[in-house]
Amino acid sequence: MRHHFKPYLISLMLLILLIPAAATALSVTPMDNSDNMVQSLVGPGIEISNISYTGTDSASGYFSDGINSGLGIESGIVLTSGSASNLDGTSNTSNSISSNNHLGGDSNLNTLIPGYSTYDATVLSFDFVSQGDAAYFNYSFGSEEYPEWVNSSFNDAFGFFIDGENYAMIPGTDTPVSINTVNADANSQYYVDNMASSGDTIEYDGFTSVLTASITGLTPGETYTIALSIADAGDHVYDSGVFLQAGSFSKAPVAAAAVPEPQFILLLLIGITGLALKIKSELKFRMAGS
Repeated sequence: MRHHFKPYLISLMLLILLIPAAATALSVTPMDNSDNMVQSLVGPGIEISNISYTGTDSASGYFSDGINSGLGIESGIVLTSGSASNLDGTSNTSNSISSNNHLGGDSNLNTLIPGYSTYDATVLSFDFVSQGDAAYFNYSFGSEEYPEWVNSSFNDAFGFFIDGENYAMIPGTDTPVSINTVNADANSQYYVDNMASSGDTIEYDGFTSVLTASITGLTPGETYTIALSIADAGDHVYDSGVFLQAGSFSKAPVAAAAVPEPQFILLLLIGITGLALKIKSELKFRMAGS
């Protein structure tokens, strides 16, 4: 007995793929130690050593389920100016999540906001050697300072520093990424407004799209020291955080994790349905001729 080919079954299955999956909240687990955190970032062509961490352990952790929560990075580590646990399993339930760690700031970050002081600094630093002439990693910055405190003195700061030079820059510019430089009015193509009905389930009221830190002009085999830093600015209030993609600290750029666009799935659906109909037609022709 022959089983007739039913292309509509394939169409039905693919149509299911077009239905947006329900967003899930970001999952965050506490940091265990700084060595493991840095090791989780390392990708091809990079060796690391001499790891150090400044800040409270509760300020940092590992995250997962980033794609379903709208972050654009599936997993990695998060460094905050408050408490990483505030990001665990929660949607954007508040516009003022804040944890005061009663810590001082960071001298590198103070240089990014002259005239203002930083507080509650979290700094993860380490030595690295690249097998190539560059190093790259993917990240996203988010904050509870968005959007109410844009263009104010409460411009929470973060940066990736080598010999005092910051590599967290807006693509194609020498402008540091910050609340005042990436928001709904400035460089908005890199900004995600999490106060709108976007379905994102990250606690921060706003965050950047996935950006890439590009550290170029390196000498292969030479040792460099990098400091990944974040802090509150102006006061201890309202938290910010930077998400770093696991396995993306590499000698060549690593693609950010992503899901297929609905338009791509629709084209796939049309193509497979057409092929299925063609096969069905050929089967009927063969059966009629036999």
